[in-house]
Formats: sequence, structure tokens, C-alpha cells
Amino acid sequence: MASSDRTPAERDPRQDLLQRHVRLADLPPAVAERIQFDRAAPRRLRRADLPDEVQVELRDLWNGIAADIYDEVAGLRRRKAFSRATVERSLNRVAHRLLQAERVVIVTAVHYPVPGDKEWLHVAVAGAGGATAALAEEVAAVGSAGTAASIAITTAVVGEVFESYVAASVRTRQYLGAGRSPDPGTVVTDLAEAAGYGESAGRRASQRVAHDAAAWMGERLVARTASRFARSLIPVVGVGAGAGISAYGVRRVTRLPLRPVSESEVRRLADDVVSEWSYDDDRRQFLELTERDDPGPA
Repeated sequence: MASSDRTPAERDPRQDLLQRHVRLADLPPAVAERIQFDRAAPRRLRRADLPDEVQVELRDLWNGIAADIYDEVAGLRRRKAFSRATVERSLNRVAHRLLQAERVVIVTAVHYPVPGDKEWLHVAVAGAGGATAALAEEVAAVGSAGTAASIAITTAVVGEVFESYVAASVRTRQYLGAGRSPDPGTVVTDLAEAAGYGESAGRRASQRVAHDAAAWMGERLVARTASRFARSLIPVVGVGAGAGISAYGVRRVTRLPLRPVSESEVRRLADDVVSEWSYDDDRRQFLELTERDDPGPA
């Protein structure tokens, strides 16, 4: 029986979520204007000093999921719109794009890390970003606008991706400071280990190790974002918790020993002598590697 011929009871509800996609252009103009990135995103996510490539990724992610999340919560009472079940359903609906965005900003961090060589500065940036995202969620949650829930959830999603960018940036600068040439696979493996992944400690970042580390992070991304969102909505306390969690996450990455040199890094160092490693090549190869087993949208 074809997928389209199945009864609602026989269809996988996750496929229905993947098939539904609403664009900002599909919403009433006034709503689309209120929830689009340049109007609704916290200033920390719209910083002018961020590399252009990062700004583009954050804007595209925000504008690519805001309408879907609005479509999920529109018409719900406030209590239900901010319930854990609704938040998780909204996150599952945009999970594939969220996962891809997190992986893309890791590649971006390898080529265009956050400015500054001091580790404490990166920790401070992450803490400030976490506090700002939590404050935006808290303010949106108590506001009277019908778009409050969609802005709050979208802020949590993009804030999670921004933290991954900061963490990947500080790790990249640690390798560069040691005369190394890290690739995205090495960095994502380090981020996974700092978050609790136990299968990569001390191992070289081969393609298999990097793939498994990225898959492990992806499996926990929705739950991690939902938990952080719930904590951020606790009045006042949520702002401090958001800052502390973000800063702690980046600090854990900085405390890991550098990973042993891999064969791919040796080749990368040799290529760097001849020509600069292409961001577009890294982006394409890393997404191909990490999405090898992902189902992706229908």
C-alpha cells in the first residue's frame, strides 16, 4: 500500500510532521512581520560582528522554522502552547532543519570562528548568549501577543545552534593555537565528548568516529532544547540558568585534551601548504558524512 493510501492510523505521525512545511510568506503579513528574524530575534543572534556566513545561517534557520512553529501553536491557549508536549511536537516538526543548522555552524566555526583568542571571552559570549535567549523566551512567554509562543520556541532553537557555534569556535582556536588544522569531524567529536559521549575519548577523529559522534548529538538535540526551554521560562531564575548552562557547556569543551592527529588532518595540513581549504567543500563533505544515516524530510 502506498504511503498516501494509508489510513491515518497506519501512517507514521513523524512523516506527517516532516511533510508539513509552512513558509513566512504563507502567514498573514502582520504575523510574518512580527516573527521574522530581523524583527523578533534577540540582538545577540543579530550581532554585526558575527561573520557573514554565521549571520546567514542563523537568519535562514530562524525564518525557515518560525512559520512552522507558529502553525503548530496558533490558536492554542497559552498554557497548552507552552506545555512540554507542544514544545516537543514543534521541535520534532523542525528537527531535521535544526540538526542540519547545528552541523553547518560547526563547519562555519572551523573557517570563521568567533573573533578573539582568549578562552574566557568565548565562555563569556556563550553565557551572554544563553542569558539573552532565556530572557527573550521569558519575555515572550508573558507577553500578550498571539505570536509569543512561536517567538519563544524559535529563540530556544536558534540559541541552541548559536551555542554550538561558540563552542566549536573556541575548540577550533585551541587547535589553531597548537599549530593544528582541525576539520569539522574533529570538532564535532570533541563537542560530543564534552556533552557526555563516551565512545570517542582519546580516539582519532576518523570519519566513522565523527559520524557516530554527530549522530549521538543529533539524537539528543530535540530533548536538550526542550529541557533548556522549560528551564528558561522560570521567572528571573531562568535567565541565570540559561547563562550558566551555556557558559558551562563551552567551558567543558575547552578542558578536553586535544585529539590525536588523524590521517585526514595530515592531508589537510599538506593541502593548506598548496591552497586554502574551501569552506564550501568542507560544508558539503561534512553534511554528506553526518547525514549518511539520517532519514531526512519526506
